Amino acid sequence: GDSRDEQAPTSPDRGLLHVWHSAGHSRQLCPDRVLLSRPVLQVSLGEHHGLLLAQGGQVYSFGELLWRDLSVPVSAPVPEVSLLGKTVVRVAAGGFHCGALSEQGSVYMWGENTAGQCGQTEKVPEPCPVIVVDGEVVPPVVVRIVDLACGREHSLALSAQNELWAWGSGCQLGLVTNTFPVGKPQKVEHLAGRHVIQVACGAYHSLALVRRLPPQDYNTQHAPKKKERGQSPHYSVTEREELSAVEDSHYCPLGVELTEVMKGEVNKNTNRNKYTPCQDVCYLQGISSLTFDLLFHSNSGLSGSHSSSPVCLNEVRLCLEKEKPSLQGLKSSSLTNIHQKGKTATSRRSSLPGTPTHGSPRRRHPCACRPSSAGGAPAGAPEEAEDGLPFLETEIWSWGRGSEGQLGHGDQLARLQPLCIKSLTGEEVIKVAAGSHHSLALTAQCQVYSWGSNMCGQLGHVNSPVTVPQQAKLSDGLRVWDLSAGQSHTLLLADGDCVQPVLLYCGQQKEPVQTERLNQSESSSKRSPNRVERYTVMPTLLPFCIEVCRSKMGYVSSVCSGGQSCAVLADHNVMGFISAIHELASRERHLYCWCSSVRKILLTPLQSLCPVLGEQCSHLFFSLCESFVQLSTLIGQHATALTYFLHNVQGCDVSACTETCFQGFPLVNSSNSQTNINHRIFKFHLKCTLLCKAATHHCAVQSVESNGFQSAASSTSCLMSYQSTPGFIKEIYVCDFVLQECLRLPRRRVVCESSNRSLTPQNAGRFSNHWFILFNDALVHTQFSTHHVYPLTCLWVKPVTENGSGLHALKITCPEESFTLVASTPQEKNKWLRSLNQTVDQILGGGGQGSSPAMTRTASYTFTADERFKDAQYTGSWLAGRVHGRGTMKWPDGRLYKGNFKNGLEDGYGDCVIPNKLLNKTDTYQGQWREGKIHGFGKYKYASGEVYEGCFCDGQRHGYGMLSSGKLARNSSSVFIGQWVHDKKTGYGVYDDITRGEKYMGMWLDDQRHGSAVVITQHSVYFEGTFRENKMSGPGLLMSDDDTVFHGEFTDDWTISGKGILTMPNGDSLDGQFSGEWSSGLKVVGTYTKPGIVEPPNKEKNGLRLGQYAVPADQRWICVFDECWSRLGCDAAGKGERTTAWENIAVTITTARRQSPDLSRSQTKVLECLEFIPQYEEPVTAANYDNIRRYLTKACETPHHPLGWLLETLVTAYRMTYVGVGSNRRLLRQAVQEVLAYLTHFYGVIRFLFPGLPDDGSVLPDAPTSPSKSRRNSYTTGCVMVVSSSSLLLPLLLPRLYPPLFTLYSLQEEQEETEYWERILRLNKQPDQSLLSFLEVQEKFWPLWMSILGEKKQVSSKDACFVSAVETLQQISTRFTPSDKLMVIQKSFEELTLEVKPLLHGDFLWCMDDLFPLFLYVVLRARIRNLGAEISLIEDMMDPNIQHGELGLMFTTLKACYIQIQRETNT
Repeated sequence: GDSRDEQAPTSPDRGLLHVWHSAGHSRQLCPDRVLLSRPVLQVSLGEHHGLLLAQGGQVYSFGELLWRDLSVPVSAPVPEVSLLGKTVVRVAAGGFHCGALSEQGSVYMWGENTAGQCGQTEKVPEPCPVIVVDGEVVPPVVVRIVDLACGREHSLALSAQNELWAWGSGCQLGLVTNTFPVGKPQKVEHLAGRHVIQVACGAYHSLALVRRLPPQDYNTQHAPKKKERGQSPHYSVTEREELSAVEDSHYCPLGVELTEVMKGEVNKNTNRNKYTPCQDVCYLQGISSLTFDLLFHSNSGLSGSHSSSPVCLNEVRLCLEKEKPSLQGLKSSSLTNIHQKGKTATSRRSSLPGTPTHGSPRRRHPCACRPSSAGGAPAGAPEEAEDGLPFLETEIWSWGRGSEGQLGHGDQLARLQPLCIKSLTGEEVIKVAAGSHHSLALTAQCQVYSWGSNMCGQLGHVNSPVTVPQQAKLSDGLRVWDLSAGQSHTLLLADGDCVQPVLLYCGQQKEPVQTERLNQSESSSKRSPNRVERYTVMPTLLPFCIEVCRSKMGYVSSVCSGGQSCAVLADHNVMGFISAIHELASRERHLYCWCSSVRKILLTPLQSLCPVLGEQCSHLFFSLCESFVQLSTLIGQHATALTYFLHNVQGCDVSACTETCFQGFPLVNSSNSQTNINHRIFKFHLKCTLLCKAATHHCAVQSVESNGFQSAASSTSCLMSYQSTPGFIKEIYVCDFVLQECLRLPRRRVVCESSNRSLTPQNAGRFSNHWFILFNDALVHTQFSTHHVYPLTCLWVKPVTENGSGLHALKITCPEESFTLVASTPQEKNKWLRSLNQTVDQILGGGGQGSSPAMTRTASYTFTADERFKDAQYTGSWLAGRVHGRGTMKWPDGRLYKGNFKNGLEDGYGDCVIPNKLLNKTDTYQGQWREGKIHGFGKYKYASGEVYEGCFCDGQRHGYGMLSSGKLARNSSSVFIGQWVHDKKTGYGVYDDITRGEKYMGMWLDDQRHGSAVVITQHSVYFEGTFRENKMSGPGLLMSDDDTVFHGEFTDDWTISGKGILTMPNGDSLDGQFSGEWSSGLKVVGTYTKPGIVEPPNKEKNGLRLGQYAVPADQRWICVFDECWSRLGCDAAGKGERTTAWENIAVTITTARRQSPDLSRSQTKVLECLEFIPQYEEPVTAANYDNIRRYLTKACETPHHPLGWLLETLVTAYRMTYVGVGSNRRLLRQAVQEVLAYLTHFYGVIRFLFPGLPDDGSVLPDAPTSPSKSRRNSYTTGCVMVVSSSSLLLPLLLPRLYPPLFTLYSLQEEQEETEYWERILRLNKQPDQSLLSFLEVQEKFWPLWMSILGEKKQVSSKDACFVSAVETLQQISTRFTPSDKLMVIQKSFEELTLEVKPLLHGDFLWCMDDLFPLFLYVVLRARIRNLGAEISLIEDMMDPNIQHGELGLMFTTLKACYIQIQRETNT
């Protein structure tokens, strides 16, 4: 165990668990250390397994886990994964099953379930919830459980209402039933109305610690009257306990009368504790007459006043010491059990089991402060009184099997229902424990009672069997304050002659025990069933306690036993706090034991002499006794409270128990339950002080025993040296009261403070006054009447390396300032450094071990001096005093930022809300920041309703962006998409004035239309020309919807002035001087020209070529490509490091995947694939070309990739341009050129990323292995592969641009399409033979015959010829790219060939004379709408490399068919 302990540098100092085998070699006892990274709060042991509860509510198991066929060593327990997140606060191990209790009061059980002990109907290998439902109320409610105990075949649960619930099998359940197993928890009705405090389970019996009912709840018919007690006006202590006495009859709930033999045994065992009045006489007779004279010599002087000399009890004590040898015999029989009479009488009525009355409400005793099982006291701690102290008036109830006397009722009978153990009533039992077949009880006087099986000496005495509780034999000076019972042994924890507790053991051993300390030789190691020496007769010290405990194990706070194993929980002496609380608790227990001895040995016997003292002396004597009893009870309650606190000290901040009050602030952090402990200590200190003063004044307590009071008072006085009033407001140093009050908080504790200039700021003035106070949550710097508070959550400290200056300095870093503190000595520097680091670590949730806290942390802070963040509250991540990481900043005026910070400024992605007081709304922004300013891509929603989505630079709109105007901004609604420079429209952009129905596509300068542009109106008026300061000027071209064109000079919006040519739709033209507006009329001075009849109209005559004034396609959307290059880390197109570009891509993808919680599974997979950087440096060949194509396909699927963003932005810009008003057939040429420009720029970006790609239209080094693998993206010519931008990028780009582009094609071919469709409908009315004949298809290609039911018949159906080729050609409308459409045409020819081949013989080759009519038939039957638009799109977008190949020939055939159909006439 020791070696493992040394190898665990991160092992905690609290909650250390040590486990060993109880029957092991006594001289070789070496407990195994259980190594966990967090403190162990509780341990519970079963027959062959155990459970651990660690800090944070985590549960671990070890031992023989039979229900899982698993054996886990003690040194490496395994966690119960099913209980993660349940916040378990208590565990319980039964014989072969387990239980856990959550913070919400839910029960979880698992393990062996043959007797229903897990509350389930089948095997329970994993923790399953057991719901406790109270069905007696309407509607039924779920009961909250606060404690849990498990036996071998049953389980017990204690509810928050202090009621007991049971399930499993056997009479140990205490239920009124004979049907087993009991699968669901049922209430133990025989304890109804009782206040159950703690439960314990043996193998087949159960124990319950119950609060005694108050006297008014008892039947008082036998209460003696006051006059029968003599002349005294006051009742004695014993009399008060006898008010509720009833007849002394043994009640058996089974209805079985005891035989005479059994009665004799019971009487024999109970007579030892009987007290009779004659014994008082015998004892008093032994006191000399001198003693009476000394005690009552002043009786004659008390005739009418109480101001005479007090009784000197010290002299009485001296007389008793002299006569002590002659009284030893009487003392053992009459004085040691002097309370037995009163306790036995009081317990008569309380021994009767509660009768369940379903019709009447049960008695409820409210709990003032019920501690949770994870709080300051164990779940089994007695309930607290109104002053927050535990109740000591308790009783024990037992039931189940009693064959070994383990029930304690004086017999060996079983009990089906709970029955009170009368002999323990009034003994102030504070804890019970149950072994397999024996029981234990611990009293507030540190005494242990045991009963049941004693085969191995586990009861601590030689009697066997023991059917009634008997006190265990302990060595002098040992005070037991914790106990546990195993299968055949008992483990006790006691106060010894030092501060550290000692362990006591009694029970089974492997070798004979010859001495009290178990230090015999190994000569008699063989076990003999007939030898009594094989077990210890009385509790003895374990050897390792003396040798190892003090140095290795630490301070033991609780013990546990189960099966044949033992376990203890211990703590190291952290900053001296552990030893302080142990010493204080030990002194209080010692003091209470002394008070109890005085009460029993001295005060109680003297009460019988009250009648001879007279009324006044009796009144004074009883007043003194009553005050002493009240004080003694208070001391016992405080001692018990501290004992419970130590049992659960691992879950508390023990430093709170040594708190002092500094300027009204308690020292060191504490929880609520710990604060109650501190108040109890302080109240106890006050009463001890008052008692010592009173004893000194009256000379009543001047004996050796009074040292107990004085030692306890001094021990608390040293802890309360700064506290002398209940308000904790004593000022030790001179400090302003306002400062004290403003710094006072309920949970604030002082850790340390600087005095005598032990810590000062660097370069402080000689006469300056600086005072530093370190609280558990803040560092306070005071100077005269001012002070500054530095929260510890946002404080960083590091030592300053000495450079020969001799300064012992510490550098303190805070969010708004940094300063250096100089300590007076190196020791003072180390003290403050350790205290600051430990306190900061504790408040951040660490273990507080003194190590340097992390530089990065999460905390909240309110800025006060920072100009930018003044009065803002920040919650989030920090790094060395600066906001760094993700966080939220809130300003008092309503501003809010939530996102990433870097070095104290907004940097990265973030959301911002800015209030607009004028419109009483808010501006919101979502996007990128850099160095505290909006920088990068984002979306800004203005309070006016406008929305800008695009790029920013230093807080201004700069680069590509789209601005949509809101309804509140102006009377018109519009959208602008294009380039911005310093928050103004500059460069190419498209402005869509939705209200006016006008779209501007051209250049801008400083928010004004300036430069070449094209304007389209909703009335299909087309204009292109030059703008200056938002007005048209200079030459331009205007075309109306009916194709009337004016080409000339413009001076203002739609105002024509100057020379020009007006061309009519029929070709007539007017050349001359024009003036006027187009919509209102023109004045013309010129020449009218009409073309000749033979000459066809030429729209491009006289320079009427559309697009000559428009912005060239390759100069549009440069801002979009610039933003893409910027995201790749390049300053301009192609100017940058390729490695940097790929790194930026990887960072962008990784950031997007981590910071986008709403991603779908498919999107997440795409991002994960894109995180890997491909092999971009290797030459591109036909073998790895498809890898590049696949990567580009995935990259374009997500906008988080720069290429995907580029593609999505281009599609948005394209649709904004050519949708709506922009859907004008005159824009078709510009739209096509714009797509081709996209391909050129896009291919340049891809070639930068993949330098191995050849130039556009170049050949790859080697040919592909299969032409079909690359036919979608490249084309083969002979044995080479040609790669072009269109073949690589059109499959990615064109499907997204297809709707607006194809609409333009359809509008352009609308007239020809009308003629084509009219002839399609007319020719398709003919049957196949007629149509084939009309088209002059040779008869050898006619499919005239086919087999129908074995007979050849002529086919007359028009749908029976060339169906496969027709259906294939119809798929051309479902394809987007020219390459896909060409593949459809090729497939149609192949299908046509397959259908014709069966009709011919031998080799067959097509000639155009045979092919054209037949394919014309297929085109007619295919009935393709907008075939002209399809042909024009293919012709414009087709890769130039295939125009003269096989695919080009097939496309030419389709185009010829389309033209032929338009010219066909019905003949």
